[in-house]
Amino acid sequence: MTETTKLPDNNLSISGKRKNPRTKTPFAGKVTQTFVYTFTAVVAIILLILVVFVALKSSKLFENTSFWDFIFKGKWDPENNIFGIGTIIAMTIMLLLVAMVFAIPITIFSTLFISEYLSKKHQKTVMTIVKLLAGIPSVVFGLFAREHVGALFRLMGAPSNDNLMVAGLTMAFMAIPTMVSLSYNAVQAVPEGYRFGSLGLGISKEKTTFSIVRKSAWAKIISAIIMGMSRVIGETMAIMMIAGNSTGGFNTTEGISGFLFSSIRTLAATIGLEMLENKGQLHEAALYAIGLFLFILVFIINLSILVISNIDNWKRSRRAKQEEKMVAAGRVSKVARNYRKYSSYELIEIVNNRSENKMCKKLYSGSLMVAMWISTALVISFTFWILGTVAIRGLSGLVYADAFVSINGQAGIFAALLTTVMLIIATLVFAVPLALGTAIYLSEYSRSSSKVVKVLRFSIGLLASTPSIVFGIFGLSVFIVWMKIPFSILAAALTMTIVVLPMLISNFEDALTSVPPSYREAGAALGMSKVKRLFKIVLPNAMEGIITGTILAMARIIGESAPVYLTLGTAMQMPTEGFLSSGATLTTGIYMLSAEAGPGRGEAIAYLMSLMTIVLVLTLNFTSGRISALVTGAKRTPLIIIIRGQISAIKHYDYKVSFKRKFNKVKAVYIVFSNRLKPNVIKQKWSKWKTRRKAYKKLKKGDKS
Repeated sequence: MTETTKLPDNNLSISGKRKNPRTKTPFAGKVTQTFVYTFTAVVAIILLILVVFVALKSSKLFENTSFWDFIFKGKWDPENNIFGIGTIIAMTIMLLLVAMVFAIPITIFSTLFISEYLSKKHQKTVMTIVKLLAGIPSVVFGLFAREHVGALFRLMGAPSNDNLMVAGLTMAFMAIPTMVSLSYNAVQAVPEGYRFGSLGLGISKEKTTFSIVRKSAWAKIISAIIMGMSRVIGETMAIMMIAGNSTGGFNTTEGISGFLFSSIRTLAATIGLEMLENKGQLHEAALYAIGLFLFILVFIINLSILVISNIDNWKRSRRAKQEEKMVAAGRVSKVARNYRKYSSYELIEIVNNRSENKMCKKLYSGSLMVAMWISTALVISFTFWILGTVAIRGLSGLVYADAFVSINGQAGIFAALLTTVMLIIATLVFAVPLALGTAIYLSEYSRSSSKVVKVLRFSIGLLASTPSIVFGIFGLSVFIVWMKIPFSILAAALTMTIVVLPMLISNFEDALTSVPPSYREAGAALGMSKVKRLFKIVLPNAMEGIITGTILAMARIIGESAPVYLTLGTAMQMPTEGFLSSGATLTTGIYMLSAEAGPGRGEAIAYLMSLMTIVLVLTLNFTSGRISALVTGAKRTPLIIIIRGQISAIKHYDYKVSFKRKFNKVKAVYIVFSNRLKPNVIKQKWSKWKTRRKAYKKLKKGDKS
């Protein structure tokens, strides 16, 4: 019998315990990790510098007045160095209330109708329409609202087209797409078992929708509403066009109509209107103080969203701990002790009473259905109203073909379009590497339980909801005043980089985390290093989301106007000096034309530029889906084939038979209702209901005789 030689185990320490072998990180991995950490640190530093800089710039004002006096003083008079934003805050809050009165019911009813009553195909169609509304730039909203929504309120007695109600209704429909999209995702996340369990117990569809589904998604719906509120608070350019911009306060001398049709000015609009024409250092410091107050407001809003989104988890964990303590102590919970125990007779009577009360149920269900139909129809109708108006007025503006070359002695639409394209390119050059590096850190290198990571995520969310005008004044002071960069595409691109960073980081991180963990595990099993797994597996599989996020950021850059207005300039001219050229983009050109030119040629050209802007934004949104399909190799039916199929279906559709069927349905409904409304039928039902109600009341009192 041969004796086997036992080789020494190099992984054993002196004490005999096995050591974990250290794997050496390759040089490429160290370089990649360094870049990722550096880009993430740059993003965190940008946020820190933004807050500190705005606070320092506003400190000159607080040398002479306290922060509370600045907030609660009612008068804003830069000519006499009197700076109090109490009245402006009140006007901003009133605008928010008016907008939310319209937006919240429409959001809740339309979201539940889309999610719970439409087929998957129709859900996709309606949500596409909602995204169309979300893609319309704010200056286009302002141009449309000042003429059409303003005219609507003029018929109701408004003295002008620029007032609180016009601004409130317009801001409601600007916030609704965000609120509906987030609420729709929340409702879709409700487990199907909740719906099936409720319906299986005999609860109506409407009752299930509003008492089960809505309540289950209520925390996230509230978060969506708060996001819509931050959208209203931070809007600048549209408010500058349609609110009237008076700092005198509300009109209280002409009753409720005078109050609702008051000319107002918001906090963000005050910065946009006065920053480029401030009266001195104290006035400039006061405008920065408004930006600081907006930032504090956004911080409170984001903190509220964080608390509300986690309140269910906190309640659940607290309840579980209480139950564990009670079980350990051998006690019955208070809730169980307070339950009333019904006998079988009482339960049967209660069920019969509730199940036979059909009239109230039908009235409840019918009213909810009408509200949901009307809300969804309002969203769709407003979208087609604004898109149709811009399309018709924009196409009619083609008669001024010379506007593509020259407008009022300046360069024309081609110059604005070229400036916009150069701004997109320059912004993406700065923004994409920073956003991708931060997203890689958050998805591949960070620990979700780390406090640093939690703070970073909260900061990115805070950056995402910060009003763009705050970025505008930051870019104006840092890149133009401090770094001496002229009003140019470069200065605007650096500012827009900060604007789109949160959006890009979120989209890129979602794309990276959507890659299944099993792919990474398979790469590790094959001996691939972390860097190789990142570049060979994760990034290629996440490329669809990365490209989609980049294209959506391009659409955001086209639609933004407030930061560009403060850092690029407003005169339309060809960018002959490259990225150091000043000028106007399509959106800032629309604002200047609508502000300076009256009805006629100027307004027609503004609508033409609006049409071009919307077409560009919608094309990018559509292209994002098409490019994603090409990257993933998915085959899609060409658009021309879809159109031909639709035309063929329309040609062969039998309208006569369809009309006859619909007429018969209406006739059948009419017969049913006419029979139910006969006096003797109503009398019998009323008598039966009274008898049943009387018996039910006796039961509740305990009289079973």
